[in-house]
Amino acid sequence: MTSEEHQTPLSTQPQKHIIVVGAGITGLTTALKLNSDRESAQYHITIIASHLPGDESINYTSPWAGADWSPQATSSPADAEMREWDKRTYDMWTSILEANHDKADYIGMGFKECRTYWGKEGPETEGLDGRGLWWRDVVKDFEVLNLEKEKGIPQGAVMGVKYQSICLNVPQHLRYLMDRVCKDGVHVIKADVDVSNGLEGVAKDAKRILMDEITDAKEDDIFALINCTGLGARHFVGDVEAAKLFPIRGQTVVVKGESPMDRTYKNFPSSSSTDDESTYVIPRPGSGTTVFGGCKQVGNWDPKVDEELSERIIGRIKRWGLAEELRLEDGKGDFEVLKGNVGLRPGRKGGPRAEVEGNKKIEGLWVVHSYGHAGAGYQNSAGCSEKVVKLVEELAGR
Repeated sequence: MTSEEHQTPLSTQPQKHIIVVGAGITGLTTALKLNSDRESAQYHITIIASHLPGDESINYTSPWAGADWSPQATSSPADAEMREWDKRTYDMWTSILEANHDKADYIGMGFKECRTYWGKEGPETEGLDGRGLWWRDVVKDFEVLNLEKEKGIPQGAVMGVKYQSICLNVPQHLRYLMDRVCKDGVHVIKADVDVSNGLEGVAKDAKRILMDEITDAKEDDIFALINCTGLGARHFVGDVEAAKLFPIRGQTVVVKGESPMDRTYKNFPSSSSTDDESTYVIPRPGSGTTVFGGCKQVGNWDPKVDEELSERIIGRIKRWGLAEELRLEDGKGDFEVLKGNVGLRPGRKGGPRAEVEGNKKIEGLWVVHSYGHAGAGYQNSAGCSEKVVKLVEELAGR
């Protein structure tokens, strides 16, 4: 097996090591948090991943996201932890941007006004005054729109709100996180971990890869492995846990021009679309491009762009006037389409798994899981990484 090293030599590394497997949004954010936390900073953090920022693969989900802060968690008691993760991520992203407003393009983030509309009444539109939205007091500048006075309201909308959201230029943000982990002393190894022998085999091979690269690292000094492999976890977590994992296929269209607003039309009225299709406009700050979406096709593994679906996505954006500023003056009012993207969100029955594996070490190290975030990987990222740090601290205290 060959591997590619992405870090300067470690001359003053701590004695203990933690391995993070996976370099998507969850893995990178978790590595950064582990490395910056006062307690877990006693460990040297190493990322081992098959794919790194800049790679394009259907097995590497993070680059294909929109992405923006748009809560997926509901008001259900079952989603209480996810709500807290979303809140922590919003607060952290806001702090990053406020402290680095002159570096926003490099970070791959930007504040954008978000307008969300609903085409049908439901739990979120209760009272039509925002009371059904658990996050109304989390975000800045929240306001319920007056549909009779506001311009640009899509036909059929029964409620609309606006607030300050945060949009990401995903490819750049992943590169920024990669820069951060390397500059902060995290060791990054591009390698394929052997998943053919279950979780024990993954732990054993990850240790081998680390010790091949960091020659003075000792096996007994490797404390924990953090599993941030998304859908890839199904290959080694055991039959019971593997059966809980499933893809949620997403498809988007990237167009030229950067929309000034983030817009979503939920539960839209339509006689031609299926229930697994959605409508949103997400600008990618600093890129001069915007993402149109989308769909949530449960159980669909198809990596190819469905051109008919792309046409429906664009048709809805046109029909409801959600990106009029990006339409061409070509007599047809079309958009300049740059490409179509497909990503497989890591769905999991029961929601994300962020916990320690059992009550004993696997191949001499603790295993902590952080996967199955479905379409909430980005907005869960900061909050969930804090939980992983807490779990590691608890293990260190045993």
